Amino acid sequence: MTRARMYLRMITRAFVRRLSRVVIASLAIVVGATTLSALGIITYTVPEQMARELRSYGANLVVSAAGTQTLRVSDMETINDALTGTGASLVGHAPYRQDNLLYNQQPLSVMATDFGLATAMRPYWSIDGELPAQPGELLVGRDLVKRYGFEVGDQLSLVARAEAGVDSQPVTVTVSGLLRTGGPEDAMLLLSLADLESILPADGRIDMIEYSVLADQGELETIAQLIDATDTAAHAQVVKRITKSESGVLLTLRALIWIVSVIIGALTLISVTTTMNAVVGERATELALKKALGASSRELVGEFIGEGVILGLFGGLLGAVAGIAVGGLVTQEVFNLNLQASWWVVPLTMVVAALVSGLGSFLTVRRIIGINPAAVLGGE
Repeated sequence: MTRARMYLRMITRAFVRRLSRVVIASLAIVVGATTLSALGIITYTVPEQMARELRSYGANLVVSAAGTQTLRVSDMETINDALTGTGASLVGHAPYRQDNLLYNQQPLSVMATDFGLATAMRPYWSIDGELPAQPGELLVGRDLVKRYGFEVGDQLSLVARAEAGVDSQPVTVTVSGLLRTGGPEDAMLLLSLADLESILPADGRIDMIEYSVLADQGELETIAQLIDATDTAAHAQVVKRITKSESGVLLTLRALIWIVSVIIGALTLISVTTTMNAVVGERATELALKKALGASSRELVGEFIGEGVILGLFGGLLGAVAGIAVGGLVTQEVFNLNLQASWWVVPLTMVVAALVSGLGSFLTVRRIIGINPAAVLGGE
């Protein structure tokens, strides 16, 4: 205990006697630690949240009927249970059925879905009016609006052509909103699965289920194989173009952050090493006297490394706190995301800062070992 106290006392006095050098080294460590901790938080927070944001703009897994099989709503429930069992992070899913109905004896393409699920998967849909909330309400794509002049509140009489060639009884529906997507939906009528089933019964048939899963391409391939094995009526396909684009964006972002982190770490190391070299030059007489009195080079090296580690821990603590603030500001202002900083940021930053500072101090070992007490104390 006495030896440890004496060691800490020596380091403390060394700091006090060379306060300007300590401040310079501390500032370099604090700046480096702030940058590294902020980048670490961004690396941890931004790609994950960006992946979730990207997942809300389109499906990366599509399930359709296998061969001559028929895909039904009950199959979607089976697939959802299988996905839940894998522990996959399911962002969203939506079923779709496409058919044709007659309006004024002209066929119109119709797509039926669950609007709550579909709009969560496709937030880019622009609706002038309201989503269908009651039975008998639908959306009209902008191309049909231009062709027929539909407006919100209009009532349409739709007919389903029967197999025998005789038209069914007309069904009156109400336009609740006008839809703009920039996709094929602009040329369709969109209504609920229940409404289309009542107009054109198909025993719960659906044509496709879109899934948005937070996973990379390899994991998605595994999930697709699982779906094929779980339900013989279903065939799953990975939307590779979207998956590759997302993976490329996130991989590039992480790579850039790591490159900047390495550069900042190297600059901090250079700054600490330069400062410690200057300290060794200033303390040459003191070190020579300690050697003359019996101190070994190993003990002197340990003292310097200890100073560097303590500076690193102190600078790392301040840098971690500042890094959390900077990381929160960057994620909010630049990426428009909320910060998700964990408790481990502080101790991890302190450890990294202590290692960098300790390494910078260690690089001065040769100068300490090479000090000749006779030459230094003799004024040579």
